[in-house]
Amino acid sequence: MFVRTGLPTYDIAGLLVRPGDILGRTKPGSIIEHRALIAFDGAIGHSSGPGDVFRPGALQEVLKDGGVIRVVYPTRSLEETEWRFVRANQIIGVPWWTMNCHTTTDFIAGVLPTVRLM
Repeated sequence: MFVRTGLPTYDIAGLLVRPGDILGRTKPGSIIEHRALIAFDGAIGHSSGPGDVFRPGALQEVLKDGGVIRVVYPTRSLEETEWRFVRANQIIGVPWWTMNCHTTTDFIAGVLPTVRLM
């Protein structure tokens, strides 16, 4: 039996991330940041774009084109990471047109939607 008592730290090109962190990546020449949920052992959860759904994937899918990466929403604990994974599992299969990579990761991190004032 294996019991997790803490979170591992992964080094991605000098950026330290932990499972449960929301990673942002901006490709060279782009102003749009793609976001993904970091999981354990190189796994992620993300919606890669129109025509796709929120799904598990591999970290390499996000990093393959290069760009600038950052931690958008860091996790603070193992409990928060587990809570984020529960929320991510609730939206597996949701189409990108319903929830793009920003709305999925905001939902997972528990960020309230912003209201635009006119």
